[in-house]
Amino acid sequence: MMKLMLCRRALCAALALFLFAAAFPPPQKAAALAAYGRVIERDVGFYKDPQAEELLFYLPYTYYVKIEDGGESIVRAELFGSGYSTPAIDGYVYADELYFEEDPPVSPFFEKTLTTCAPAGFYADSGGVKLIRHIFENRTLKLYGYVYGADGSFLYFADYNNELGYVKEESVYPFEFTPHPTPLPAAEEPEIPPEETPAEGESGLGLKIAVIVSLILAAALILAFSVRPAKKREADGEEGAYNDNEYR
Repeated sequence: MMKLMLCRRALCAALALFLFAAAFPPPQKAAALAAYGRVIERDVGFYKDPQAEELLFYLPYTYYVKIEDGGESIVRAELFGSGYSTPAIDGYVYADELYFEEDPPVSPFFEKTLTTCAPAGFYADSGGVKLIRHIFENRTLKLYGYVYGADGSFLYFADYNNELGYVKEESVYPFEFTPHPTPLPAAEEPEIPPEETPAEGESGLGLKIAVIVSLILAAALILAFSVRPAKKREADGEEGAYNDNEYR
């Protein structure tokens, strides 16, 4: 009988653990399941370091990055690669600034060749101070993105003869960042005011509490039914012994 009681208790505990795991699955990284991340906000940074502290440039709006390694807050991403005239470059992007897609998009990157309109400086820093070299007029550079100068004008981050650096907006012929041909994902519908519906966090917390309470009650009932018959039989035995002695 004791073995049966232990088996029932073990079964109860296993059932409770199973239901708890089903109610609270481990979080899944959205970026880890995606092949590409789309830039759906303006001035999304592309960083040099894994901590996303050293900005290289801002990504062209409405275009994509290829996800190389997904993360909870920061993802490692690539621009261009094989099949493109612009050399590939790796960097890091904040995950919450991207819209993740599993299917490869058509023409994911903004390919643009810049042409100098006058002798230009090619700089190592986004401030346009540390000069790498001078570039003659009518030379071409491959664009990656942009940063803002102190006066609000652009500096473009580009490749020039397999060397990376910045060139000032005034030194190249004007152009526009034409949007990607694929429409942006539809904006989410506005949330209903809190007085009309509970907040998502509160409703989720309430559901979790209800699940936990249900598990505790279920475990208590199973334990009660597994223990109660044994106590009844023990009591009956004691009563029978007492009656036998009384009539002797």
